[in-house]
Amino acid sequence: MNDQTPIAAWIGWDWADQHHDLFLESADGKTERIRLPHRPEKLHAWFKDLGQRFQQRPVVLCMEACLSALLSILLEYPFLRLYLVNPKCLTRFRQAMRPSGSKSDDLDCQLACQLAKSHAALLNQFVAQDPVTQELAQWVSYRRDLVNERAAVANKLTATLKLYYPLALELLQNDTTTELAADFILKYPTLAAVQEAPLHRVRQFFLGHSCRLTEGLEKRLAQIAPSAPVSTQAHWNNPHSFMACALADQLKALGDRIDQIEERIAVVAALHPNAPLAKSVPGAGPALEPRLMAALGTRPESLPSAEALAVRSGVAPRRIQSGNTCLIQKRWAKPQFEHQTWIEFAQHSTLRCAWAKEFLEVKIKSGKTYYTAVRALAYKWMRIIHACWEKGEVYDEAKYLKALARHGSQYSPKTEAKA
Repeated sequence: MNDQTPIAAWIGWDWADQHHDLFLESADGKTERIRLPHRPEKLHAWFKDLGQRFQQRPVVLCMEACLSALLSILLEYPFLRLYLVNPKCLTRFRQAMRPSGSKSDDLDCQLACQLAKSHAALLNQFVAQDPVTQELAQWVSYRRDLVNERAAVANKLTATLKLYYPLALELLQNDTTTELAADFILKYPTLAAVQEAPLHRVRQFFLGHSCRLTEGLEKRLAQIAPSAPVSTQAHWNNPHSFMACALADQLKALGDRIDQIEERIAVVAALHPNAPLAKSVPGAGPALEPRLMAALGTRPESLPSAEALAVRSGVAPRRIQSGNTCLIQKRWAKPQFEHQTWIEFAQHSTLRCAWAKEFLEVKIKSGKTYYTAVRALAYKWMRIIHACWEKGEVYDEAKYLKALARHGSQYSPKTEAKA
């Protein structure tokens, strides 16, 4: 659709779980108030009629940013120009227009319509990513949710074992997130169970889970026989052992699902256009590479500069200036998962990249806190990766080191400087 096509109408949308309130203003100045039920068939029918009514000409729709099923419905109609604004933006706009503090759904959708009509130049139009990026973004986000859930269950299991079976934590080296831990608890749920089993059977159990027969393992196994139980009372051990087995079952199920989702992520990531770039940067690995692909996407118009990427992800600081006062602060409002992606990548890059490690050390020596230094490193990586993305190139470590040496950068690795 040509961007020069005149706008046919503006819509302010106030969404809810049960229904949606709309305020529509057409180009000829006529206004309508509409309430739609939150049912997919009703919404699709209304949008089809809307497209026919305005001959598929552009219709601007402004609403609060959301991750509901409504967004997937809106993206099916190319004549819509979407503006998904921060709820705080609409709240402040309403407070400016209604100093009395009055609020209603009808008023909110009307003000959303007015905001898009009068101040569209100050807002960012929503640009949908390609289907591969959208699918990959969902997969990596759900993987993180499952990993966090596994960590929470593992912490509960650790707390339960401390109450009645501390020897299990010693045998597992305090790592209760693995399949080994879940299988061990299910096979030997109490101290009495592991003490009654022959020692060579317990040893075979660990060897069967790919544990090497080391001196440390033998020392841990030698602690089984002389260990004393926390309590010999059944009313204490039975409930805790039951709960430990229930948590172990959850760990096994979560572990299987995480393995499945990682296989699917690998398949989708292999199809992404940014796969070569993500694989070329040091320290990303199989977990962070797909997250970097999803963070970049494939639509350059949505990220015209590295600064826009840093602002969107919350890595770039914000400036508060008034008169002679200027205050630099980190951004509190940010997409947390995308922010974590860049921060975690910056941390991992220091393990594989000499100049990144030197950059972090120089920042810390200059008085910066560790997190501030990591955030600065993430911003630097954003500028590098965005430049490679624009040029359609992959990251070349040797080329970048030569550029650092050519400019006499203080972040050039010490080994390079001596050479």
